[in-house]
Amino acid sequence: MSNDEVNVICNFIEQLNKLKMKTAKQISLPKLLAKTQKVFNAWVRNRDREKGCVSCKSGKVEQASHFYSAGKHSALRFTEDNCHGACVRCNYFLSGNLLPYRATLLKRIGQQRLDILEATATRRAVHKWSRFELEQIIKKYSCLD
Repeated sequence: MSNDEVNVICNFIEQLNKLKMKTAKQISLPKLLAKTQKVFNAWVRNRDREKGCVSCKSGKVEQASHFYSAGKHSALRFTEDNCHGACVRCNYFLSGNLLPYRATLLKRIGQQRLDILEATATRRAVHKWSRFELEQIIKKYSCLD
């Protein structure tokens, strides 16, 4: 093997190693959590776009509203039964408009699933999402659009 061929191979290996280092860099966990939330919320808005706002039923679905807040109930953050499409007025300005939200939730998911959701929320389990879990959620809800 000539020196030129050795240099070409060495350059190729060096470029390959640089490429591996770039792909090995991972985004931070908080950024991955935000990306996961964005993908999940888009899926919820898409799922509920024809149903109208979960609270007032007349508003256009513009946001994904959590019945139990994602901040206080982190284990329920990506639970489909806990998140439904809502208008900005109900979700933001009326803090979820929870009384009519619950009535609609009962009609949509039924008493048994609502009881499970409430029991889970009562435990107030804090869930620290792992990178693997967040990546799996992104895969699942990106494919369902």
